[in-house]
Amino acid sequence: GTTGRRFPQRHRRTRRWLATTRSAMTAPELGDVVNLQPLTRKERLSQQYREDLEKMRLRARREKYCRYEEGGVDQPPESLGYIPEAERFITDIASIEKNERDALFAKKQQQQYTKRMGRADAEEQRWRTIEMTHQMEAAKLSEMRENSTFARSNKTSMPYNPINLRYDDGTDGERLRYSDDSLRYRGALRAEHLQQRMTSTGYNPITGEVIQKVTVPNAPMMPGR
Repeated sequence: GTTGRRFPQRHRRTRRWLATTRSAMTAPELGDVVNLQPLTRKERLSQQYREDLEKMRLRARREKYCRYEEGGVDQPPESLGYIPEAERFITDIASIEKNERDALFAKKQQQQYTKRMGRADAEEQRWRTIEMTHQMEAAKLSEMRENSTFARSNKTSMPYNPINLRYDDGTDGERLRYSDDSLRYRGALRAEHLQQRMTSTGYNPITGEVIQKVTVPNAPMMPGR
């Protein structure tokens, strides 16, 4: 009897609490509608494989997880600096060697061309210098023909004519004549002095012949006296 009286009382309390709660609840406000994009066939098929499903879940993981981001060295596929991994390696060694041989041949050709042009310029400069020197010499000769002052270089450095063997007229010629006569006079005096030292008798002691005495000219007079 006690158990039968307790259960109906508990049901009455539950119904009373539900009625009070429903009356206190208000209708929720209408918010933005979130449309989810349907999965593609590839995404649906990938969920059938455990490995692909785990990779997809790791990529979409957010809470308490540090996402791995590619560094700045790796370029995204849409950038201009992107290159596939297959193209990072040398796949055609024959073409690379051919390019290296072509570059070496072009370098040698350029060196030979540069050397050839340098020699041609040097030869042209040499002939230009020869022609310039010839023109300068021709102009100099023409100027010497037109100007008689250059004929002074044919004059001797001494006032003496080597053609007719005569001294020039004037003071300079007289001074040169005096200098030459003085040399001859001193030479004759020395020869006479040596002859007197050689023998005092005037005879050759070996042959007995008479020694011809040295003729001493008169002492020259200084010009202007």
